[in-house]
Amino acid sequence: MSRTVGHRTHKRIAAVYPIRLWGLDANGKPFIEAATTHDVSRTGVLLKDVPAKLAVGDVIALKSGEQKCRFRVVWLGPEGTSEAGHVGLQNLEPEKQIWDLNLPQQSVDAYSRPPEFEHRLWPRLQCSVSAEVGVANSPSRTRVIVTDINLGGCYVATAEDSSLESKLTICLWLDESTRIWTDGIVISHHPGFGIGIKFLNMSRKNVEQLGEYLELLPTPETPSGAGINR
Repeated sequence: MSRTVGHRTHKRIAAVYPIRLWGLDANGKPFIEAATTHDVSRTGVLLKDVPAKLAVGDVIALKSGEQKCRFRVVWLGPEGTSEAGHVGLQNLEPEKQIWDLNLPQQSVDAYSRPPEFEHRLWPRLQCSVSAEVGVANSPSRTRVIVTDINLGGCYVATAEDSSLESKLTICLWLDESTRIWTDGIVISHHPGFGIGIKFLNMSRKNVEQLGEYLELLPTPETPSGAGINR
């Protein structure tokens, strides 16, 4: 899928800051790491040299100097590319400005977009998506239906038994021609009903494809009582 040109409401400024970040990694384990910023804006930051294994949707804390702020992971550089170790973060506390820069006010910044979902609050969206799920490193797959989904994970209706923290691979059939593969970990288990899966190590291309699919789904007015525990 080719990238398209979009617009951010806040311009990014190239800036290198040593920072500390901490939280829970993609495996649910606590971490604290040192990294460096690549560019910053009023609403987000791109980090480089991040050693921790994170997943899209993770919420982490970042410290620059004496300033601290919470961020959400919205993009990960694919392994084996020049962007490996890069992490795109969205500021969850935009009233806090932790960079000692005179950042511009709202302006248009043309860019080769990571997807428009940066502006969403990651709602759980009801859907009916065919999928295949299997244990990591196993060739066998089980056909299932995804009943709700967001950029961080999905809920799968299945009677198969999967224990918490099981590593899985999942293939989502977004339409007749679009299938995306990603790793996952079981974060909730309801015997006889289904499992909640948190996505791990999803490529940027697949994040974009999933983001575009989510834009086509209706957003519920009230949260569903069933779904993914995150």
